[in-house]
Amino acid sequence: MNNSTTPDNVGVDIQIAGGGDAFGSGGQFQTCFIVDDSHGRFAIDFGATSMVALGQLGIDAAEIELVVLSHLHGDHFGGLPFLLLHRQYAASSCRPLTLAGPPGLQGRIAALMDCMYPGLWEGQWRFAIDFVDIVPDQTTTVLGRKITAQKARHFAGAQDCLSLRIETDDKLIAFSGDTGWRDELIELARDSDLFICECNERIDQPYDTHISFETLSRNIDRLQTKRLLVSHLGPDMVGAIDSLPVEAATFGLKLAL
Repeated sequence: MNNSTTPDNVGVDIQIAGGGDAFGSGGQFQTCFIVDDSHGRFAIDFGATSMVALGQLGIDAAEIELVVLSHLHGDHFGGLPFLLLHRQYAASSCRPLTLAGPPGLQGRIAALMDCMYPGLWEGQWRFAIDFVDIVPDQTTTVLGRKITAQKARHFAGAQDCLSLRIETDDKLIAFSGDTGWRDELIELARDSDLFICECNERIDQPYDTHISFETLSRNIDRLQTKRLLVSHLGPDMVGAIDSLPVEAATFGLKLAL
């Protein structure tokens, strides 16, 4: 994947920088999907391992101008302090950074930064940091991308957990985020070019905040998407990757929509 998108290379390209669970099962990196489109480069989620993953892929993290967050668990937004530090002290670029996610994101970032690097958040940043609220059942345009959110069946404190539809360059990316199965996911995935669906477990579990492959299989024919990827893979799913009848969001996978 090119490190930048130019008008002569219009298209939507995605690279998986992490599709694992919170525990790094099977040595996987946590959730992070890098998208290049005609507007530039953005990330969908940015787990705690994301900077290491981007380094291994040779992706310049300073070129990310937007991070869209599904929810505020550490394996989905815990890498942001390291991204901010990289831009502040190591990167040559000072372009603005936009962080889009559930309302309350700015306060959670401030608290996370204060825990990890006390006093830094209140200091002078060498680049602008903008926050955009993504609200369930609303569509918000952020730097040229249209983002529509559903409320997911998951819990991350006072802030909503989101499932996302992101439209850019006439392509549609749907992302379940972390969630238990909901029939609303059928509408989320409808007419998508890519649906990234969490699939933490191989068999059904007594809790309802993650999707199992058994549950996904019972509903897979109802999903109207051109391409399905399963992500957020727990230990049993990692062990079954080679035998799965669906495609997995494995590290480094490149997709052209």
